[in-house]
Amino acid sequence: MSDPAPVPTTPQRLGDWIVIREGRPGRWGGELRRRRIFERLAIRTNARVIEDGWYPRLLRTAARGVLGNLPGPLLYPLPRRGPRPRFAASEKLRGGLLEAARRLTDPAAVAIYDDPAAQARAVGVTVDPAWAAELERRQADTIRTFRWLVAPTASFADLAGLERERVIVGGNGTDTDRIRPGPWPEAPVVGVVSAAAPGRGLETLVDVARLARRQVPDLHVRMWLVTMSEDTQAYLAGLRRRVAGDPWIEIGTAAYDQLSAALAAVTVLTILWPPHEYYDVALPVKLFDGAAAGRPQLVTPRLETAAVVRREGIGVVTSGDEPEAIAADLVALLHDRARMEALGARARHVAETTFDWRVVGERIADEVLRREGLAGL
Repeated sequence: MSDPAPVPTTPQRLGDWIVIREGRPGRWGGELRRRRIFERLAIRTNARVIEDGWYPRLLRTAARGVLGNLPGPLLYPLPRRGPRPRFAASEKLRGGLLEAARRLTDPAAVAIYDDPAAQARAVGVTVDPAWAAELERRQADTIRTFRWLVAPTASFADLAGLERERVIVGGNGTDTDRIRPGPWPEAPVVGVVSAAAPGRGLETLVDVARLARRQVPDLHVRMWLVTMSEDTQAYLAGLRRRVAGDPWIEIGTAAYDQLSAALAAVTVLTILWPPHEYYDVALPVKLFDGAAAGRPQLVTPRLETAAVVRREGIGVVTSGDEPEAIAADLVALLHDRARMEALGARARHVAETTFDWRVVGERIADEVLRREGLAGL
């Protein structure tokens, strides 16, 4: 996919905007989002970009061009030359970096794309109350600091308690240059990319596949799972023991630069989240990575995910959450190769034209600049 046509801009001095983002190319979709979400905003505003880490000293250095020579330590108040630079952050900030943002910049926009404590509760991971309280405090401090709050969906913003008039619904995206369709596998394969945790529908996929193999005996399952803690490592070990007697189930992992080849080995990709208010409002990156791979999506009827699948025509929303209902929908899809290939082609087209990060980022930049009174940039 080619880049969008350049947007005519009003010349600005480098440093009128500062954007902080993820520096790594991305092992998984969340890192890619933190790298790409304000990329077009940075280009259009000729921003100073921080991507060497999330440290106050880097923000202080980036602000020098606007504020003049700053003292070595963060001493306030500071002498200024002209207005403070507008600041956009692709993730919630904490501690000294958030304080530096308040003191040195005009905090304009921040991406609020998850609620780790609520998500942990949704997937059944034990949450330390002190940890949850710290995350909630950090999120509240960030929300108070920035004018505009970019969120994946309006329903997520409501669940997170964000003021609707300050919310920019950004959606989610993928990189269609890095994830591309490959040849369809000869034997049917159903797959999932997920964090390894209870409550993610992984056991459900195993149960569904066992039922589906009664009618599709050569069906295989591929799971690419990532662990984030000792609890999730223990969970993954238990899942491996559970499927040890099923050689047709493979569990592995894949870095983001390997994901394209991994997804090409799959016939149908799944997101089998169970009923939960958090899952109803979330919009997973893997939905769009799967679309970029040109594969149909089989998803349970969670509000936002199902809405995208239905609206864009990129897969099947299951008729229920029980393994029997999901298995029936999966078998029907696997038995209709023409339908699978049509859904996969449609998914790739939608990924390129609607959900590539260049397109998503352009929409977000448009709205941030409009609200900042800079629509001509």
